[in-house]
Amino acid sequence: MIRTKNDAGVSPVIGIILMVAVTVALVALAATIVFDLGSDVSEPADATIDIDQDSDGDVEAEIVRNENVDMFALTDGEDNQASDLDDDDAEEDNENVASGVGDTMTIEEGELSDDSVSVVADVNGDGEADETLQSEDVEFEDGE
Repeated sequence: MIRTKNDAGVSPVIGIILMVAVTVALVALAATIVFDLGSDVSEPADATIDIDQDSDGDVEAEIVRNENVDMFALTDGEDNQASDLDDDDAEEDNENVASGVGDTMTIEEGELSDDSVSVVADVNGDGEADETLQSEDVEFEDGE
């Protein structure tokens, strides 16, 4: 009796595909470990800020919650990315820089050069503004 049924089927093809997939996954894992990919990713700022303008036109920003930000700065629209946010600014009673919950930052109306203010944050502690947390439009007195 002669059998004509072909037993060679799909199984070898599936086996090769699985071996290639496992090899690719292992190479990707090894490359991630060896080249340390993903280590430069910084976490986003996690804080809550309350910005208000008082009746004199002064703008105040209060830090309500802070989970991971080293330093905050209140800036006007022209200086939207404060370049220097180091601890010396906070120690010198700079009204535009703060670091802790409950701290208040102030820009007086005469110091405003634009119709918006922003709070920028230094998340990674390098003294540079990493992220804008919140922006808000402000109104000038006397129709300016």
